[in-house]
Amino acid sequence: MAERQFKFSLPERILFASFPWLVLVAIVIFVPFLRVWWWMLVPLILYFELHKVYLWWVRWDFNYTEKTWVVLEIVPPKEVLVPLKAMEDVFSVLWPVLYAPPNWREFWFEGVIPNGTEWMSFEIASFEGNIHFYMRATTSHASLIQSILYAHYPELEIREVLDYTNNVPKGIPNAEWDTYGEDFIFTRDPAYPIKTYEKFFEPQGERISAEEKRIDPIGSLLENLGKIGPGEQFWLQFIISSVDTKEDAPEFLQGAHKIIAKVSKRPEKKHESLIDHIMTALFHIIRGPIREGTGENASYYWLESAKTESGERELLVTPGEREIITEVENKIKKPIFRAVVRGLYAAKRENWKSGNKTLTRAYFAHFGTQHLNSIRFSPKTRPKTQYLFRKRIPLMRAKRQLRNYINRFTPFFPDRKRECMYLNPEEMATIFHFPLKVSGLAMPTMARVESKKSGPPPNLPVE
Repeated sequence: MAERQFKFSLPERILFASFPWLVLVAIVIFVPFLRVWWWMLVPLILYFELHKVYLWWVRWDFNYTEKTWVVLEIVPPKEVLVPLKAMEDVFSVLWPVLYAPPNWREFWFEGVIPNGTEWMSFEIASFEGNIHFYMRATTSHASLIQSILYAHYPELEIREVLDYTNNVPKGIPNAEWDTYGEDFIFTRDPAYPIKTYEKFFEPQGERISAEEKRIDPIGSLLENLGKIGPGEQFWLQFIISSVDTKEDAPEFLQGAHKIIAKVSKRPEKKHESLIDHIMTALFHIIRGPIREGTGENASYYWLESAKTESGERELLVTPGEREIITEVENKIKKPIFRAVVRGLYAAKRENWKSGNKTLTRAYFAHFGTQHLNSIRFSPKTRPKTQYLFRKRIPLMRAKRQLRNYINRFTPFFPDRKRECMYLNPEEMATIFHFPLKVSGLAMPTMARVESKKSGPPPNLPVE
C-alpha cells in the first residue's frame, strides 16, 4: 500500500515535505550553539516524521491488508412494492454497523482508522447494456448486511460474485482502452439537503395508490445505462462510512448552525478574547464610573461596553426561509454518512462514445433545487484540464479514477474528507435504491427476480 501511494505522489508534495527539513538544517548551520549540540534536536525532528510513517504502516500496511472483501450481486424483483422508506431504514440500520470509533489501544496498536472506521459501497454497473446491482463489504459485515436487506426486501436474491472491475485492464487508458470518471460533490454547503424521495409525488394526493403516484428518478438512470453498446461499460459507485458529526465532522455541524442563524437573521453571539477584556478594563480605569445625582443621593455605575438585548425578538422569516431552516434541521437530526459518489465509463477505443461518459449528470439533476442543494461533478478530479499539461494531467487523473474505483478509495486518498459529500439515510435512499418498476429499455437487460419465492406449506407431509 505504501509503495502504491508513493508511486503516485505529486512532485510538489515531496518538495513541500522537504521544506521544514531545509529550514532546520539552515538553523543548525547559522546558529553557533547548535553546531555542537545539533544531535539534541534529532529525537524531536524524527518524532514528527516517524509518527506519520508509523501510523501509515499500522493502518494501511497492517490493519487494512488484513481485511478481506467480498462483492455481492443484488438481484431485485421485477416490481418492488415496498415503499422507499424501507431503503431509508436500511441505511439507518447500517449506520451503527459501520460506526466503530477506536479507543487508545486500537488507535496506536491495532491501526483502527478514525473518522469513518469501516466503509462499504453500493454499486450499479452496465456491461454493454446489461445492468447489475452490487454491494462490496468486508466479510465480517457481509452476512449482517444481507440479513438487513432480506428483512426489508424478502424477494431479493443476493449471491457472491467475482469483482467485476477485473473485466477491464488495470493500466488503462492505453492503446486499446480508454476511461473517464467523475466524482460528484455538492454545489453548496453540505448542510443544505438535496431534494429527497418524499418530493417525488404526483399532485393527486391520496386519490391513487402510493406507488402509482411516486415518480422514480432512478428509472431514467437505468434507461441510459441500458443504451450502453458493445465494448462499453459504465460503473456507478456509492461508498459510505458512518461519522459522528460532533467528533468526526464538527465543521459540518458548525456550518449547519451558521446557515440556520443566517437565514433566521439571528444575531451572532460575540465571544470576547483576552485582548477585548484588557481593553475593557483599561477603558473603565481611564473613564472611571459614571455618577448620577448629587450629594448623598448620588449613584455610580460602570458604562457598558456593549449593549445586550433585553428580550427575544420575534423572528420574521419568509416561507422560503422557513423551509430552508426546516430542511437543514431535518438533515442534521438524522445519522450522517460521509459518501463518495463516483461514475466511471470504460470502453474500447473503437467503441468509444463521448456522450456516454457523462450520462450520470442528467440523473443527479433530479435532486437539485435553487434554494437548497444540488449535485455536480468535481472539476478537481475529472480527467480534464483547461490550462497547462492538457494531455498529461487528464491521463494521470483517469488512471487515479480507475485506481480509486477499484480500491473503493476517496478521491484524494489518503485524505478521506476532501471532495466527499455528507448525506443522511433519507438522501442516500433517494439517490440509491432498487427500482420500483423495471420498464423500457432497462427491462430486457437488467438482472432481476422473475417470480416470487416462498417456503413449503405448513401442512406438507414429512413421511
